[in-house]
Amino acid sequence: MSDERLTKAQIKEQRKQERQAYEQQMNKAQKSASTRKLGMWIGGGLVVLLCVWGLFALVTAPAPSQSSLAQTMPPLTADDISKGPKNSKATLVEYADFQCPACKAFYPVVKQLNQDFTGKLHYVYRFFPLTAIHKNAMTSTEAAYAANKQGKFFEMEDLLFTKQQDWEGSSDAESIFAGYATQLGLNKDQFLADMHSQAAQDFIQKQEDAGTNAGVNATPTFFLNGKQIQNPSSYEEFKTLISDTLK
Repeated sequence: MSDERLTKAQIKEQRKQERQAYEQQMNKAQKSASTRKLGMWIGGGLVVLLCVWGLFALVTAPAPSQSSLAQTMPPLTADDISKGPKNSKATLVEYADFQCPACKAFYPVVKQLNQDFTGKLHYVYRFFPLTAIHKNAMTSTEAAYAANKQGKFFEMEDLLFTKQQDWEGSSDAESIFAGYATQLGLNKDQFLADMHSQAAQDFIQKQEDAGTNAGVNATPTFFLNGKQIQNPSSYEEFKTLISDTLK
């Protein structure tokens, strides 16, 4: 009997200890859950604060200024394709792609500027073919280079831009450009040879690399007296920029 009573007592004590252990585990679990919940609230609050701060910083940040936009233009060289007096008080440099729709839109604007400021404006055209997005960008650039070798760059530029829709999707643009060369009275054999020459590739690549290093990443990009300008929204705005520079 004593053994039986002792066994019951032991069982009673064991159950008591189990309950205590269970209660301790529950208390720890509740504390852990409370801690996690508190951490989540704190973390969430920090995220909200960071979002509010970021939005405030974005809203209150100043807009990019003309000076922050400006990049230093690669220096002028004797090989630049240009027109107008080189000692002018205003030098306008354009990086462009003959298949670029925006360049085509600016083409008559720039041509009018050269006419209105004849003898006063020094204009420079530099190659920046966007070959990744324009199928015939390189071929048209090579054609312009070849025409320049025979002194007819600007005449070829006129044809390339005004007839852009005729060749931009062509699978044989070279033949079209050879036709332009004949139309301009160029030596066709020399024209084709210059188009395919290593000198053409080197010249185009050199201008493109220099432009990229100067921050050019789109066409057209304009530099006025060595500083990049925002593309004017109208001819009058562009004309005013040139006039103010000449003053």
